[in-house]
Amino acid sequence: MSHLATYRVDSRMIPPIVLAMFAGAALLGIEGVTRRGLLLLVLLVPFYYLGAEVLARQVTLDDEGITIRKLLRTVRLEWRYIETLDAVRTGHKVFLILFPFDGRPTFMTNTLRPFNELVGQVLERVPESRISPKARELLESAPSKIGPVVQAWIVCLVLAGCAAGRLAGYG
Repeated sequence: MSHLATYRVDSRMIPPIVLAMFAGAALLGIEGVTRRGLLLLVLLVPFYYLGAEVLARQVTLDDEGITIRKLLRTVRLEWRYIETLDAVRTGHKVFLILFPFDGRPTFMTNTLRPFNELVGQVLERVPESRISPKARELLESAPSKIGPVVQAWIVCLVLAGCAAGRLAGYG
């Protein structure tokens, strides 16, 4: 089994995610063990899980198939068992959808870099008859994705602002 390539989340997303996680931790430390702190913890747990999942996401291609690693799970799809390759676009986000003969569909987004290279590698390995025409059209002109980077920085700034405000005596 020959390793072809490994793809991870866009490196521009890593700094704001990590900084936002630190800002959230600082905010939790400032609040301490109070009702407000407990409520904040409940609100931040999904954020921390999502952040860790994004940081852990890795897609590896080899001659036999594709392996998608996330925080608490790994999905392996052999090329020969992919029934259909499809894609959906919502705004500037593109979802590459792999449907195996048995099992649940697997999704990849254009937050992976370099997405166009990943798409090209997948298109080369999935038989033409299993690629939807709409998917080929969408994937050959996938938009660049800056939205999640901007969103990550916004979350980072909001959490850092909240922590700074609490340290300054507001709230």
